[in-house]
Amino acid sequence: MRKGRPQLFLLLLSAALLLGACGLLVGEPFIEPLFEANITREFNDRALVDFRAYPAQALDPLDPFSHFAIFYRIYISDTPVPATTTDTFNAINPTLHANFNTVSPFIDSDTLIGTNMHNLFSGMNFRYLSLGTMTVTDGVATITPQDINAVLNRAIGTYVVEFNFSQSQQIPVIRLGGSEYVLLRATGHQGIGFTPRPEHRLFLNSLDLRNPDFINVNENADVVDRAGIDPMRRDFTFVAMFLVAVGMNSATFATVYSTPSLIHVFQLPDD
Repeated sequence: MRKGRPQLFLLLLSAALLLGACGLLVGEPFIEPLFEANITREFNDRALVDFRAYPAQALDPLDPFSHFAIFYRIYISDTPVPATTTDTFNAINPTLHANFNTVSPFIDSDTLIGTNMHNLFSGMNFRYLSLGTMTVTDGVATITPQDINAVLNRAIGTYVVEFNFSQSQQIPVIRLGGSEYVLLRATGHQGIGFTPRPEHRLFLNSLDLRNPDFINVNENADVVDRAGIDPMRRDFTFVAMFLVAVGMNSATFATVYSTPSLIHVFQLPDD
């Protein structure tokens, strides 16, 4: 029996090291991602995300998964791109290319798991997407903010969600199960507020959004400029959106995340 104890210890130690190498601590719950194969991207303005493929574990009330979060960042550009792909990211904005290269190793990875995605994306100045509903009364539009966590919750597993940024759409929206929500920019991050310009918070290409004077931590804190371009050609804006499944460790109450998926890089329609 005594001869077997060192071997048992080594076996347990190897298992612990393997889990640590994967980024997942012993006892930490695993959150399944929505894999990229379930996302269809079209041109520069539309994506379909098939949540029906999300694992059945999400339906288990004991499972740590609770909702999906979407991280976004807006990029100034002088280059219109009819179809955004990884090959066009550097032409759009070199910072977009660099940001994607940072996230890319985690996408669909089965080894780089357990990473705190909030810290990863916050470190690149990404913000959390918000949602709202729009009503029009006597020609006046009113937007009412909605809880995005309640929309992208466990019930999302029954839907294919459409992200539509087309110019004909006029205002970018998502559609699921007969419901439509307006996409809204953030107004703060980690307890620090900022004032997006224009104040309507819609994902629309506008003079205020592109104005370099407003790209700072107090106003357009979700926008990154492109250096070295002709001021007369800074006419375009794009947004990168990444999807992450979120849950909670019931033992420590810490937030846990899946690996990310790229929804798309959308060109914003003109205001």
